[in-house]
Amino acid sequence: MGFPNTNLLLNRLNPWTLVLLLALVAPVASADSIRVLSQNMDRLFDNIDDGNNEQVVSQNRFRKRVKYAAKKFGDHFGLPHIIALQEVENLNVLQQIATEIWNRYQARYRPILIPGQDVSGINLAYLVRFGLEIKKVDQLFANKAFKMTDQPLFTRPPLYLEACYIENCISLLNVHLRSMRGIDSRKKGERVRRKRLQQAETIAAWSNRFQQSRQGESLLLLGDFNALTPGDKHVDVAGIIRGNPDNSAVRLPARDLIEPDLVDLTELIPAPKRYSFIFRQKKQQLDYMFVNQSFGAEVETIAFSRIDYHFSDHGGLLAWFKW
Repeated sequence: MGFPNTNLLLNRLNPWTLVLLLALVAPVASADSIRVLSQNMDRLFDNIDDGNNEQVVSQNRFRKRVKYAAKKFGDHFGLPHIIALQEVENLNVLQQIATEIWNRYQARYRPILIPGQDVSGINLAYLVRFGLEIKKVDQLFANKAFKMTDQPLFTRPPLYLEACYIENCISLLNVHLRSMRGIDSRKKGERVRRKRLQQAETIAAWSNRFQQSRQGESLLLLGDFNALTPGDKHVDVAGIIRGNPDNSAVRLPARDLIEPDLVDLTELIPAPKRYSFIFRQKKQQLDYMFVNQSFGAEVETIAFSRIDYHFSDHGGLLAWFKW
């Protein structure tokens, strides 16, 4: 596992200044570097009524959000090679953003989205920049049942992507896990807690199978895990997915299902800047990037962006990898 060498110049630079400087000097297709962004889009819906009881916004509102998103992905994030998105309605939304990016920057992206079962109509998606070969796309656990209710365990099933850049391949799992909403409720709290536990253990078990069956291959789990570090008092979701759950202060202890453990790349971010969401004026980290220990790339830069509420209620998480 490669980690970045600490250096005085990098420490003094604002991380987003550094990212933009690197993007400006880097060639469009480099044999040894790749930029990956995870971004929750805060319920990005279009202006078309699909008859699914989804939110329908005005055409002006939708176009404004599309233009702003394209500008953020270009000017702020430096046109990442892979953009993993959460809370996107459909392929039309992605295609509109991809078209706007092309009009602004002449950079082409392929939109990827497989609809899930979320009643509000939000889904997981990718924008993959041309130049990467897409080897496989798959929606995982769509038919897996939640043991407590026999309903789907994942209303937003994790979205798997295997992509190759020049000679380097990477497998990504984009996730958006059950939120903590209602976790302390007398009526539905137990269901929320147990669903979060089963989701986390399912992801951990899958990750362990991946690294056991595909030794030496690079795996990156990213997205909105709705998980706190340290964990909440009920379930240590992030700890379960890393492979080292802290059961000392939770009501629902979890199994350690991963050997060897995954690596939490966000621990490379200075603690005061390690947050992606603000809840009741309290900074929280809900978004992560985890890699397996055989991950073949070195992390050159990783940072959370500041939250821009014109864009989303989550900060973006951008990592720059070098092989």
